[in-house]
Amino acid sequence: MGEEKTRGIMKAKNPIWVPVLFTLAYFSYALLTPIHADWFKAVVRFFLLSAAAVSSVLLWACYGLWFHRKSRSLGWLFGIGLLPVAILGVFALYSLYRSHHLASLDSKIKTESRLIRIDDEELLTARGNPIGVRLHYEVHYPKGSGELIPHVPPANLSMVPLPYLMGFWVRNTESRALNATDYSMTVDVVPEFMPKMIRFLETPNNPGSGSPDPCFWWARGPSERITVLSTAPQAFWIYLSAPQYSARTQRSYDLQRFYEGALNEGTKECS
Repeated sequence: MGEEKTRGIMKAKNPIWVPVLFTLAYFSYALLTPIHADWFKAVVRFFLLSAAAVSSVLLWACYGLWFHRKSRSLGWLFGIGLLPVAILGVFALYSLYRSHHLASLDSKIKTESRLIRIDDEELLTARGNPIGVRLHYEVHYPKGSGELIPHVPPANLSMVPLPYLMGFWVRNTESRALNATDYSMTVDVVPEFMPKMIRFLETPNNPGSGSPDPCFWWARGPSERITVLSTAPQAFWIYLSAPQYSARTQRSYDLQRFYEGALNEGTKECS
């Protein structure tokens, strides 16, 4: 009987269930809080989990200090636990606001953006060799959506009619704000059969992003190369998702000419 009474006193003097309860609350909130912006979801979730982890570490550190105090108030311990909750709540509310704000901008971009003009021309290397198509276009986006413009998928190409079943690779994208709502976009597109040294462009902002691989890539083997190189020059299809747009290029392009341009850049057949 005396032993049970002693255990009860020790349990009251060492209420470890308090930091355990708050730790579970932190991580439950971080894991179960709904996030609405698709593009920002992983960032917000990571932030919430990081905040929960930091709050838990601070809580247990404070609990350790509290446990070694001569005068230990349970209310003081609860106050320690609620302080990280308040801090986490402030940041969580801000994150939820950002999530909702970005989701709203994403929706407005999809519904209110408008294509102003679009043009196309042959894409030339620094040596003057043709390797693909350069697209120039201007787009009107909703006011205040500048922070999401870099995440809007750029225009790309497809080829109709067949036989070229492979796609095209966006080699480089540049955007420039004309005013608060209008943007000028330049997109360089090359056929997907191009070697990696052509497809992956090294940029000043991303050194080392290029590739030394000079080999053409034929997904369906040598027969595809024969088919592609015998295809007559033709206009490709341009497609853009935001705003939605689809139309033929103004000019016709020759895949064999792009192939020969790549060869002049030092590429080769490796199989």
